[in-house]
Amino acid sequence: MAIGELFRHWTYQVFAPGTLLRRKYNAFRELLRHDSRSLELIAELEDIHYGNEKVDWSRVIELADQLDDAVRAMLGQLMEMNPARYMGLADYCNKIAFYMRMAVSVPEPDLAPPYVIPLAEAHQHPDRAGGKAARLATVRSQTMLPVPDATVITAAAYHYFIEHNELREPIDARLRRLRLSRPDELAAISEELRAMIMEADLPPRLEEDILTAAYAMSPQRAPLAVRSSAVAEDGPVSFAGQYASVLGVEPGHAGTAWKRVVASKYQPRALSYRILHGLADAETPMAALLMPMLDAACAGVIYTRDPDPPRRLPAEELAEGVTAVHAVAGTGDVLVSGDKAAQSAWLSRRPRSRILERPVQGVPTVEQPMPTVPLLTTEDMKRLARYGRELENLFGEPQDVEWVLDTAGRIFIVQSRPVPGGTAHGVVPERTAGASDGAQGADGSAPVPAASHDALPVLAEGSEPVSAGVGSGTARHAAICCEIGDMPQGTVLVTTTLGPSLTRIIDRLEAVVAQTGSRACHFASVAREFGLPVVTGIADPFTAIADGSVVTVDGGTGRIHAGRPAPDKGAETSAPPRARRRAAAAARERRGGMRRLARAMQHIAKLNLTDPASSDFSPENCRSMHDLVRFAHERGVAEMFSLVGRGGRGLGGAKKLRTDVPMIMYVLNIEDGLFPTAAGKEEIGPDDFRSTPMWALWFGLSAARELWANMPPAADWNELDRISAGIFRRDAPQLASYAVISAHYAHLMMRFGYHFALVDTLCAPEDRTNYIQFRFKGGGAAAEGRELRIRVLERVLARQGFAVKTRGDLLDARHGPDAEAVIQKRLAMLGMLLAETRLLDVRIGDADEAEAMADDFLARLDTAGGGAP
Repeated sequence: MAIGELFRHWTYQVFAPGTLLRRKYNAFRELLRHDSRSLELIAELEDIHYGNEKVDWSRVIELADQLDDAVRAMLGQLMEMNPARYMGLADYCNKIAFYMRMAVSVPEPDLAPPYVIPLAEAHQHPDRAGGKAARLATVRSQTMLPVPDATVITAAAYHYFIEHNELREPIDARLRRLRLSRPDELAAISEELRAMIMEADLPPRLEEDILTAAYAMSPQRAPLAVRSSAVAEDGPVSFAGQYASVLGVEPGHAGTAWKRVVASKYQPRALSYRILHGLADAETPMAALLMPMLDAACAGVIYTRDPDPPRRLPAEELAEGVTAVHAVAGTGDVLVSGDKAAQSAWLSRRPRSRILERPVQGVPTVEQPMPTVPLLTTEDMKRLARYGRELENLFGEPQDVEWVLDTAGRIFIVQSRPVPGGTAHGVVPERTAGASDGAQGADGSAPVPAASHDALPVLAEGSEPVSAGVGSGTARHAAICCEIGDMPQGTVLVTTTLGPSLTRIIDRLEAVVAQTGSRACHFASVAREFGLPVVTGIADPFTAIADGSVVTVDGGTGRIHAGRPAPDKGAETSAPPRARRRAAAAARERRGGMRRLARAMQHIAKLNLTDPASSDFSPENCRSMHDLVRFAHERGVAEMFSLVGRGGRGLGGAKKLRTDVPMIMYVLNIEDGLFPTAAGKEEIGPDDFRSTPMWALWFGLSAARELWANMPPAADWNELDRISAGIFRRDAPQLASYAVISAHYAHLMMRFGYHFALVDTLCAPEDRTNYIQFRFKGGGAAAEGRELRIRVLERVLARQGFAVKTRGDLLDARHGPDAEAVIQKRLAMLGMLLAETRLLDVRIGDADEAEAMADDFLARLDTAGGGAP
């Protein structure tokens, strides 16, 4: 703060306190505006953290930037109110903002060449080559296993392409608008992004590098394959089936094929998957593998330790773990896409593999009228199992391996990644029935804990388990992919096949029942990663399961039951919604990327400053943006009353309110808040209120005078108990309630014994700016009584159109924007509610009584004509 500003402030303080008070008021109004904005931003970030809203990481960065600006503006207004007292506050803000930005920021992209490297070098540059290429290069360099030759188009090529076309900001601008809860917008934004990629120009150098590599790979102009190898792909977060592979590419069209692979980064399922894992677009750049097309006789997948093996296999083998081999004729894309069922076999994991179950041969079926022909010989299956064991030993964990058997009988490894949803011992935890990572059910009820569902009627059985666990919810039919977009939360999806597009709604699903599909398809891998129960192989699921019925799917046994199991007594259904949201957040954090937001929230939302009267309530103890907001708000309120003890100089000074309501209140008139007749009075009465919002609130407070009869004055008893010792009177200004008023504005801090209420409101003819913000906290009773009173307040306010948030004995509510008449009506109701609930925390018995009290108040309000319009 400049010396000139300090000198001007001191000059006003000594010679023009009225001017100083007006400046303080204007600054205070701005402070409150930035305070409201800051809390809204913190709340939105908390919604993202707790999983209530699922957005792209670019939105998180934008919110953090906006929060930084809002908090700095708020602190600037506080320093305007008293520059001398808060000179060092900006330094603490700088420190906290630095840690917040560090937590949410992503690394700057590396645009430096080379843009194309041989596969043999890829394992030395995993951040450039991407997960798929780096792992294949590791296999090639450290084993003798057969891996086809390939060239890697690096992640730097992607960054260079984006930078050359100046696409980063347009992409982020669209990603910031994404909400997974709005499927139509997701589809539209995805289409925009993919069109941007395909219409962009390849930089000349990059185009030359890609074409040179393509012609070197295929000098005879034989077709090539361009396969995705994004940086985050095939690691702890698999991205199984989310990106495209382009097959049969002429070498001269390799650049266009590469752009198609890059564009697949923005298809709806890939966007949804990445957002659910909390990863940023810029930190998942697309690298790609350029490799010759193999002349495939058949292809498929090995799970070196099957995460969900059939329970019909011998128990002693299941205890040791089994290897699964899945095969289809031709290329493997029809298998992993879910379009075609596989021939499946299971082998023991012993050094000399034994085939435990092989495909049934020669038996016609409805779907396969011709007898099936074995695609793999016994030796082929054992060779694949042996390759799988070697890959598992190389990477130190079970592997999901894609392979190709060419027409010459040679087997090639084309991908190896950790088994999604598996562990080092192949154990997959059971999914809680009716719960989606701790989220509420479709009807808003609590998730149902694990409970026995065996007694429920069986609707269908004999299906093939694909992903283990038990899930309950409302069955919804979707015969084709385009019908899945508007599925509500808590859905058991009944569909035809397990296409990868199902990934984009996976956060809304409790289970999936499909007519066809393979255990080896990409969606099956993603389902296991998310703990989603999936079964397939039911001939006509649309007839077996009625649309809209409540069902339970057992992904272990393959049975579908009618109804939902009853929760165990005393289980999680009694937990408050916030506890369930915290459980959901913990589950997401364990999945990887969301750990970053959890760290950031320590610097954003964690509230460490809780007691304004404590000596610890100081800038040096601020650890988060929320602390800074709380500090600035409390000190801003204190600054507005800093002149009261100085003879009331300023615009009329602060006047004591004379009223029949036993409340000690001082009123500070800033601008036309009192009628001119109040001038010169040492004490004022309610009849002197010209302030529209103050008059409406006081009308409600004093409407039922009998409620205040024989009650002691409402002062800050807690503060009196703490510091009095006979020094302060109960009507001392230090213990009183305060109101700052103008013609259309009121800010009240009301102390009622051991709790306080804060009302901040604007009630003017301009509807768009009118609002009520209300906070209530504390009480003299035990925690249970305080929380029961909060329940009464919450029920009433929610019915009156307030947006309400509660946390323990703290309630925050907001109403508006709305018409002036509506705001007046709500303020009067709020005054009546405060009068009726005073000392309620020591009188209320249980939750049923709380609800009855709230309903009775609302009924009397309606009778009196004060209910919601």
